[in-house]
Amino acid sequence: MRNPLGSTRANLIVVALPLLSEGEIELVQGVRKSLLSLGEDYEVLLLSGGYEASLRKLADQGELAGTIGEFMSPVWLKSLIDQGIPVVQLGQHAGDKIPWVSADLKVISKESSRTFLENGVKSCAYLGASGPADSVRLGEAFIESCNLLGHTVAVCCEFSAPTLKAFLNSLPLPAGLLCATDRLAHLAAHSARDIGLRIPQDLAVIGIGNSRMESLQAGISLSSFDLSLGEIGLKAGSIMADLIKGKSVSANLSVQITPKFHERESSLRSTSGVTRALAYLRSNPGSSMSAGELAHLAGMSRRSFEMAMLAECEKSPGALLQELRQKRAKELLKTSEFTIAAVGRECGYKEASVFSTAFRRWTGMSPREYRKADL
Repeated sequence: MRNPLGSTRANLIVVALPLLSEGEIELVQGVRKSLLSLGEDYEVLLLSGGYEASLRKLADQGELAGTIGEFMSPVWLKSLIDQGIPVVQLGQHAGDKIPWVSADLKVISKESSRTFLENGVKSCAYLGASGPADSVRLGEAFIESCNLLGHTVAVCCEFSAPTLKAFLNSLPLPAGLLCATDRLAHLAAHSARDIGLRIPQDLAVIGIGNSRMESLQAGISLSSFDLSLGEIGLKAGSIMADLIKGKSVSANLSVQITPKFHERESSLRSTSGVTRALAYLRSNPGSSMSAGELAHLAGMSRRSFEMAMLAECEKSPGALLQELRQKRAKELLKTSEFTIAAVGRECGYKEASVFSTAFRRWTGMSPREYRKADL
């Protein structure tokens, strides 16, 4: 693209990812949507795998207007920054002068540790690579969360079949295993079965990524965190657009998006119908299921189900659902760029006005006031 003076202007924005999976496609779509504000002059290019050489070449040729991606080398990134090329990091912090967008790892660690310990495990473990920064930070956050609850955490960073089987065999049972990806959760499930462990009775497993394919290959529906990659892409693209437009963006800007936990078969050690219903409600706060339908899901009569819920949670199904909706609405208002109406739909309210009325009843503020408040 040439400007009116005839000089070449960089107009290529690269999204660089180590791997391209079903989740990353959603992320790229979010980036593209945000970058539409730049107009038709800019083109988005996706690179995966070994993208460093290609990025250097584009930068040296003066074609690179900006790049969004998972970068591990601060030294390499510095070379882009020194050339005046805007960079947005996906994942937590690759350098002091780079804004970054990530899933909130503390939410993942706290929710995982709570789930395992409420399910009665005797030990906790973490399976994740020692290289990628987010994997390391997640492991550290999980260890901290478990320690606060009085449990130590065993850690494995090697994934060969013999090493993984030996690691799983060393855990006091029943154990809870948090895996840095659904792929690792899938490998752990197969290794556990090979040494005679039952999932989830002996080993409760939670992955990250919410991949249907990995659940299929694992042979069990995997409990997993949806990282809201579309939201991460939208926010990363929005920051990039601001940088290219010359708007003021803090070099130390950090944005953390709240992931959504889907509790499924791989971590539900209890066979209780109430436990299954609770897991469904926590994963689906926007559910419109009635108490009767939840009772059917639990395999109980409505009366028995409601009495069991009151005994276990000290709340009716409706009161618990309202509590879960309120929690999810607060998270989305603070961490997402969803419209008020979209937040309402996510939490089970088809009409924005009905959602706003309910939210004001919960908090004393409108959703818009809550989003702007420094809480």
